[in-house]
Amino acid sequence: MTGRDLLEMQLAGSFNMLRERMEKLTEPEWTARAIPGTSLPGFTLWHAVRIIDWGVHCAIQGVPEIADRPEWRDLGAAEFAYGAGITSQEADQVAQSVSRSQVRGYLDAVQPAALGWLKQQRDGDLDRVPEFEAHQGVKPRYRTPPVWAEVSDFVGKPTWQILARPCISHIRVHAGEVDTLLQVMRVANPSATS
Repeated sequence: MTGRDLLEMQLAGSFNMLRERMEKLTEPEWTARAIPGTSLPGFTLWHAVRIIDWGVHCAIQGVPEIADRPEWRDLGAAEFAYGAGITSQEADQVAQSVSRSQVRGYLDAVQPAALGWLKQQRDGDLDRVPEFEAHQGVKPRYRTPPVWAEVSDFVGKPTWQILARPCISHIRVHAGEVDTLLQVMRVANPSATS
């Protein structure tokens, strides 16, 4: 097994974890706040898919993201970036304006593109340091201080770290967050899932 094989397995796992959580959530749970001060599950799942799209396409390759395609313009990517550094009000707006089925379809579009790119890489390719800062100039929102503050530490980091951190380990944190919020919602209102 190579480093690329390991990253591919983990990235595929990220997609599977997100898909499983989208399937578990009901439409009302998508925009329900389980605990004051937490994000809505719909935002968290949208953000997780956006982070993978942004990480693989913009941050690493410097190419247009899947969200830039005309069929995905309703995702709010131009307005809300990839969810990092936005306000809680904006995060709520994402969950309330983008449906679970839209995000599931977006996930289905991002997965083959991201995994297809990764399959073509060799271990040495993953050690390459992308022009991360220059790549962020494609969208004005990506370089606003609150958004940039969330990701600026990736400047000078190799490709494998950008994959391993936001596209893999970060996804697992958010998967656990959604699991916890869903459990709290269902304990508080057991009849809602019947």
